[in-house]
Amino acid sequence: MSAVRAFSLVAALICAMPVQAGPADRAMNAARALEAATAAMQQAQGGRDQIAALSQTILAYEDGMVSLRDGLREAQLREAALTRQFTADGETMARLLSLLMATERVDANLALVHPQGALATARAGMLLGDVATPLVRDVAELREALDDLRALRRARQFGYLALEQGLAAAQDARVALAQAVSDRGPLPKRLVDDPDQLAMLALTAETLDDFAQELRQAPSTSDAQNAVSFTSARGNLALPVRATLLHGFNQPDAAGIVRQGLVLATAPEALVTAPWASTVRYAGPLAGQGEVIILEPDEAMLMVLTGLGEIFVATGEIVPLGAPLGSMPPVTVSSGPTGIRPQTLYFELRYETNPIDPEPWFAFSGVQ
Repeated sequence: MSAVRAFSLVAALICAMPVQAGPADRAMNAARALEAATAAMQQAQGGRDQIAALSQTILAYEDGMVSLRDGLREAQLREAALTRQFTADGETMARLLSLLMATERVDANLALVHPQGALATARAGMLLGDVATPLVRDVAELREALDDLRALRRARQFGYLALEQGLAAAQDARVALAQAVSDRGPLPKRLVDDPDQLAMLALTAETLDDFAQELRQAPSTSDAQNAVSFTSARGNLALPVRATLLHGFNQPDAAGIVRQGLVLATAPEALVTAPWASTVRYAGPLAGQGEVIILEPDEAMLMVLTGLGEIFVATGEIVPLGAPLGSMPPVTVSSGPTGIRPQTLYFELRYETNPIDPEPWFAFSGVQ
């Protein structure tokens, strides 16, 4: 069974349960997006089409994996709740069923006769009817709960299969994307910055702030402008990576360190894309910061991204909106409850030479 087929089946199973409406809807939408992305990848001829299709597929897999995990987590909670309900109601159901079995053994003719006469017989019949009706309702509800439990267990069974196959398929897509980027060759370039000078500056800069300010003082020679102004996109940008906001602008972390940007927790090897059509002012290692990408979406603006594991672009290239910039580092083992430590991407937005709060520029609520 393919990862797309397994994922779609799990989404359909979860959607069949009304208690799972939120995660189920997300899972089904992710399944549809995954099918569309996979179809686009199969139809891509190569070059930029292939890179765009592979990027779409990877992002769809990342969305799908998150939705699927959410659905399975809630399915597991629902299954546990039903199990507790069966345990709590088991004694009551057993007593009622024992009562019914006992009444079945009574002769029908004798059951209609009460020792105290006709009035008592009528009252006994009414009492029996009062007991039988709720019992029938309880049995029907029990049958529905058992059906839900079976569906939940099927969803979990196929869900774990879909997760396993989906992770493998996403990894294959990442390898294919890296190869497609390598085969593509360099993108059109817009800058005349001296690569050797930039590399030396990156090695000697003491801080990220120093490097960004030095870079800002070497303006782009581009005459090209985006069809839509970058400032008009304020409040509507998508984050460059699927992530959870750990620390906001000027918000201290657990160690008391204050950063003038956003600290975003991501999954290992998550794809990082361009939030806006930009010029790559710098792409490469920076002393103390690891792999760094600095984008220029507008003449007075810089976007700074640090913490990447692999970079797909080069200094001076022009990248469109949503273009793959790189990926986060692979899995890092920790001593936490899951054994896997999330990666962190640092994102900084600068106007002229000053860092500004990036959060108002993005359409997100802290979790993506």
